[in-house]
Amino acid sequence: MSLFFFVYTIALLFICIATASICGAAWAVSHRNRYIPQALFFIFYFAELASIFGSEWMVQNISNINPSNYYDIDLPAFRILIGAAILSCFWYVVLDIVDVHRLRAVVIPAVIFIVVCTGIVVVMPYGPFRQWLFYTMRQISLIFCLVYARYRYQKSDDEIMHQRITKRTRMMVILSILIAGILIEDTLVILNLPIPGQDSIFAALFLSSRNFSENIMMLYLTYTVARPALEILSLHFNEPPEAKTDEGEAHRLNEHIEDRLPAYAAAHGLSKREREILGLAMQGKNNREIASELILAEGTIKTHLHNIMKKCEQANREDLRKDFWAS
Repeated sequence: MSLFFFVYTIALLFICIATASICGAAWAVSHRNRYIPQALFFIFYFAELASIFGSEWMVQNISNINPSNYYDIDLPAFRILIGAAILSCFWYVVLDIVDVHRLRAVVIPAVIFIVVCTGIVVVMPYGPFRQWLFYTMRQISLIFCLVYARYRYQKSDDEIMHQRITKRTRMMVILSILIAGILIEDTLVILNLPIPGQDSIFAALFLSSRNFSENIMMLYLTYTVARPALEILSLHFNEPPEAKTDEGEAHRLNEHIEDRLPAYAAAHGLSKREREILGLAMQGKNNREIASELILAEGTIKTHLHNIMKKCEQANREDLRKDFWAS
């Protein structure tokens, strides 16, 4: 293994652990459960990458690399289980965006993935197509996640969910391109390119497992996950909210509001009281209900809302609501 690939792998492993740590810290401060699967995603990816790295290190002195061993699926049981775990974390995040919180919605796709991959390993004859199909199942699963999110977008009339998905359109397009890149790389490496010789810089690398396009996708996910998590840390570190245990649609709406509220309030220079009133207004409460909950005069609430709309440059409460959810 060349020094470049050694350093490259160590850097990827460090990024995985750092991102998982940031997500864990964001969860500890904000109590938003979505950060748990995000942290687990990078922990599982770290475990798989470390396994590939270790296997490559063990076989780097093997001189006889040929079709009889190059197309092996290294540690298939581990690959299947860790792949299911990684995909389940990704799948959970997608389901959270479209407000699906049934346990079976996460478990069933993972079980199907495990069954199909096991069937490929057990039933299909040894060779490049078996190896290619085994690793392609991940990309098929990722595509299914994105297609399902799009399906929910088209079928639902929930305006708030539409805005959440619309905000992530660019991210989904980029992920689709990266997934296509992974498929192309797997197809080229496994089905078309010759086995690397001992004098090649790719000698002793498990190229089918070590997909460089997949590494790029991981780095992109690191950016999309770590940036908002760091913002949450910076906004909430000195004022962490209390954990909430109530369940149901109202609780999920409150979670979506609390996710956006700190950044939106900071961007428009809202005071602590104005931020509190804005959060209640986004829950659909009228002035009287807000006044009753905060034990303030209704006229005081009206004045605060007027100041909020002035700071946010919105003409009325409906425009304020649309601007908040589009933020």
